[in-house]
Amino acid sequence: MSARVIEFPAQGIPGTLVRYTEGGGEPVELDACGPVALSSGSRLVYVLDATGADGSEGGDEAFDTDALATALAQLPPDAFVVADLAGATDALARAIAGQRALRTLVLAGDFTDEAVAALGGMPGLTDLVLESPLFTGAGLDALTGSETAASLGSLVLSEATAFRPEHLRALTEAPHLTSLTLDGMPVGHDLAGAVLAHLPQLAEVSVAECPGHAPDPAVLERLLAAGLCVNGISAPPENAALFAGAAAEAATPSSAAGQDDGEDEDGEDDEEAPEERGVLREVVAEGELERLLAGPVPVLVALTAPWCGPCAFLTPVLEDAVEARGAALTGVKVDVDQAAWAQDRFDVLGVPTVLLLREGREVFRFSGVATRRQIEGWLATAGVAAR
Repeated sequence: MSARVIEFPAQGIPGTLVRYTEGGGEPVELDACGPVALSSGSRLVYVLDATGADGSEGGDEAFDTDALATALAQLPPDAFVVADLAGATDALARAIAGQRALRTLVLAGDFTDEAVAALGGMPGLTDLVLESPLFTGAGLDALTGSETAASLGSLVLSEATAFRPEHLRALTEAPHLTSLTLDGMPVGHDLAGAVLAHLPQLAEVSVAECPGHAPDPAVLERLLAAGLCVNGISAPPENAALFAGAAAEAATPSSAAGQDDGEDEDGEDDEEAPEERGVLREVVAEGELERLLAGPVPVLVALTAPWCGPCAFLTPVLEDAVEARGAALTGVKVDVDQAAWAQDRFDVLGVPTVLLLREGREVFRFSGVATRRQIEGWLATAGVAAR
């Protein structure tokens, strides 16, 4: 029995409409035309590629973007929870801004600051991606004190080559904004200074390489020294200089990183996760870990969970790195489901997270999956070399 029905135009709208049910069930692709029934707990995702709306190759079939904007504006304000619009214009952005139930919004195209200024009425929006070479950041000023600013947790600025750092000031009072990604745009000291001055609530910054503008380790060191996690790596301020290079390397596309392209050292495909070999010592009691940390040997601590797919790939890689160092490094695996104390102990929100500790003090940490080459480099930087 349907909980409600959303009426789409009888002639339909271009793009892809997907219905999914929170808590389980396979997503189902639907026709975005006429009545669409939603059961309790089901949500809609709308994906549009308007890059070919003028009839050029690469997008959905040619259509009238103004007519689509009108159709979107006439939908109920809770039609979608996710919208991903490639080739977005100011008109399309203004139309999608009426979707107050959106949690994730991706806008990519040649939209201007006017489009961003229209996004202030989304009280549930947690993730916002803005990709436009015309976006200067001035549109963020209109979001100051808005419902969107109050809910936003993650902001991605991609290919925003016209962006001016001073406009980050508009997000000073975005209390839940903890993650900022700067992708395909130069990141210099002026932008780093604006991040540190205006976004004290941030916990992590990701910097992706911009062609012709390789990340400046000095800039990344500045961010690390302020306590931010940079490109998945964090370190105490006294070790920021040591790991700035590692953070810069992590910004380099994987294709340029040698063995980071899914192949092992022999050039063989390594897509399937190798099996664990029990090299990492499994620890459940906090007291046992404290005894290890009090010893003279550095300890590599991997926080994992059995339901975590990336953990299954990372653990064998960590085993290789620990095994290569023999008695010079102790490896520990902590299942956060069994060891409820672990995430609070290390102030960790997600898994996998890996920390290196020496004499009980943190040397560095990283989150997510990393290659053995990266991990080997980071351990070497920390003075824990292979035998």
